[in-house]
Amino acid sequence: MINLSPEICMKIKTARREAGLSQSALAAEVGCKQSALSMFEQGDGTKLGDEIVEKLAAKFGIVLGEEQETMPTLPKGVSRRKAGTAFCPNPECPGNIQYMVGDLKFYRPDRSAQDPAGGKFCAICGEVLETRCPECGAEIHDGAVCTYCGKAYVA
Repeated sequence: MINLSPEICMKIKTARREAGLSQSALAAEVGCKQSALSMFEQGDGTKLGDEIVEKLAAKFGIVLGEEQETMPTLPKGVSRRKAGTAFCPNPECPGNIQYMVGDLKFYRPDRSAQDPAGGKFCAICGEVLETRCPECGAEIHDGAVCTYCGKAYVA
């Protein structure tokens, strides 16, 4: 599968908007789901198959190739997680967005900024990333609080 840089995804998003097309209309035209196109336009180049990406690039005259991000080879026995599937547990990390609910302070992890390449360390502060809820071990999701145990991801 082609692994595109977020810049290519943004170029396609800009071209779609300049053409006056909605995500739904473009998705129907190239044969994908609107939700997949939305995630792709947010910078996740893995959400669409090669055929769909090539259709989009051809439609908008975007050249794929030299701008394509190449993933470094990993040592044997080391696997790469999908980008954005981890969060930084450091409340001081600028990648954690602070917000208040009443008198309670929460931090919403911006996982795409902290884990852009599916690595082991936060790209912002260098902390080891968490891949599961620190309290119950459930898989993480978008948001600040685990939906299984109700505890905040970042204390």
